[in-house]
Amino acid sequence: MTKFIAVIMAGGKGQRFWPLSTEDKPKQFLDLERCGRSLLQSTYDRLLPLTGGANNVFIATGQQYVNLIKEQLPEIPEENLIIEPVGRDSAPAVAYASLVIQERFGDAIVGVFPSDHRIGKADTFRATLARAINLADKTKGLLTIGIAADRPATGYGYIQAGGEVGEGFHVKKFAEKPNLNKAKSYLASGDFFWNAGIFVWHTDAIISELDTHAPYLTQPLRDAMGATPLTPQTNPSSALTNQANNHQPSNQNAQKPNEARQARDEAINKVFPTLKKISIDFAVMEYTKKAYVIPGDFDWDDIGDWVALERLLSKNNDDTNTVIGRHVGLETHANIIYTENPEDVIVTLGVKDLVVVKRGNTILLMHKDKVQDIKKLLEDSRISELTVL
Repeated sequence: MTKFIAVIMAGGKGQRFWPLSTEDKPKQFLDLERCGRSLLQSTYDRLLPLTGGANNVFIATGQQYVNLIKEQLPEIPEENLIIEPVGRDSAPAVAYASLVIQERFGDAIVGVFPSDHRIGKADTFRATLARAINLADKTKGLLTIGIAADRPATGYGYIQAGGEVGEGFHVKKFAEKPNLNKAKSYLASGDFFWNAGIFVWHTDAIISELDTHAPYLTQPLRDAMGATPLTPQTNPSSALTNQANNHQPSNQNAQKPNEARQARDEAINKVFPTLKKISIDFAVMEYTKKAYVIPGDFDWDDIGDWVALERLLSKNNDDTNTVIGRHVGLETHANIIYTENPEDVIVTLGVKDLVVVKRGNTILLMHKDKVQDIKKLLEDSRISELTVL
């Protein structure tokens, strides 16, 4: 089978999980599952059996998170970090990663994965991916994984399935996050899946579709990379291998990869901030005629906001509140309560459907219906000025 490469997208800020998730350490670097591994590490663990090793895992992330990635996944080669000087959403990162992988490996099969999702039944997940890889190989199309909807969720995008193709379906349409009534109609129709943001494709296929629908991304990146080539002779791992085979040091040759990498990084740093900020869904997937969906029957949650803790964690003994930390309550129901300091205690009386979070000098109190609006709240500059997390 063609080589399989995993690209893990780890550049998000996770703002809807503030104040636990912060700009300095977003949720993908946190152990929200309370399993001893961060969400990023768990994502890597699930994918490793398919990739055959860390050399076939790439991570797309912001410059500010490079040290966190090196700390949590030291086995990932540094040249496998797709570093975004500024965040421009997923499409520019996918375009850059695809061009880098094509440059190094040719036409590999690539899977693109969020770093901050919870996925249960890892074996079932990998079996689903194997089906997606097989269909991507046969169709040379763009595969996405659709999760069977079990509730009218308004926080997810949706995928409508068309005609059957092998073990999957043609994509009839991608739908943005709906209101509640529309989400209920999607659920009732039976042919809509949740969009999990997981993709599988050949590098040649995605680059061709990017060239067709988003040349404003691929052409500037291709120009920057063409002006700063990384040939096998200037690849860091190749230089080290050559030295070992010759049994002699070569300071001159060892310098070339560093110089080439520096030139490449400088070129990308100049062009990347000029790229259009756009998701891969809006740049390509909504326009391509080559989109297919494979149903995923594994446990999945995007852990997108505080309400996800109700689904992620077991309830406390009274079975009415989701609690992490110490809590005493009376006539208190269906609340999410989180304290980081073991000395802190949250005491509640006569409240329901609230999120109560105490971290550092900050207390967040909101109704569960408002969790999607935290991003708006964080636009207030007083929050960054006054909070100590």
